[in-house]
Amino acid sequence: MSGTTGTAHGAKKRDYWWTVLVVDPVALPVVRWLARKRLLSPDQVSILSLAIGVAVGPAFAAATRAGLIAGAVLFYVSFMFDCVDGKLARATGVSSSKGELLDRLGDGARRASAGFGLVVYLWRTGEHADFLWAAAFAILAAYFMEISGGAERGEPKGSVARALARHRLLPNPGMPDVSALAYVIGPLTTLVVPALWVGIVLVVIGIARVMLKAVTA
Repeated sequence: MSGTTGTAHGAKKRDYWWTVLVVDPVALPVVRWLARKRLLSPDQVSILSLAIGVAVGPAFAAATRAGLIAGAVLFYVSFMFDCVDGKLARATGVSSSKGELLDRLGDGARRASAGFGLVVYLWRTGEHADFLWAAAFAILAAYFMEISGGAERGEPKGSVARALARHRLLPNPGMPDVSALAYVIGPLTTLVVPALWVGIVLVVIGIARVMLKAVTA
C-alpha cells in the first residue's frame, strides 16, 4: 500500500491505464462503501486479495475454457481488491508496515499463481513448447518488478503526458497493464500465446528502459 498522494477516496493522482479505465470504476465504489461501513480493514482486504489470487493458478491449470475464464475473472477480482486496500488505507489514513508486506505478498502470490497456472495450461493443451512462453513471461515480469520496484512517479513532462495526467493516466504502460494482457485478456479471448508474446516484448522494453536509465544516470 503506497503512501503516494492521492485524490478523493484514496485514488492516486495518476495511475496505469488498466487500473484507471477498467479497475477503478469497480474499486472506487467499493472503497467508498468500505470506508463508510468500516466492515473490513485495509489489511483484511489485502488478505482477501491474496486468497483470491492464489486461486487463479488452479483455475488456469484445469486446462478448460471454463477454467481460463474463471482464472481471468479471479485475477481481475484479486487485483481489484489489491487496489482497494491501498485506496482504503489512504482514504482512512491507516497505514502500517504489516499492510505494506501483505500488499507485496498478495501481488506476488497472484502473479506467481497465474504464471504457474498458464504454464500448466499450455503444457496440457498447447503445441510443441508453448508452455515455455508462459514461463518466460513470468520470469521476465518478476525480474522487471525486482529492478523497477519502488520507483517514484515524477511530474508529467511533455504535452501528451500532461494531457493524459488530466485524466489520471500515466504515459507508459506498467506491469498492471501487461499482466492484465497476459492473465485476463489473453485467457478471456483464448489468445493466450499471442498475449504472452506481446507481454514479453513489453516487459523486455521495460527492462531495457530501466537498464538504460541506470547506466546513463
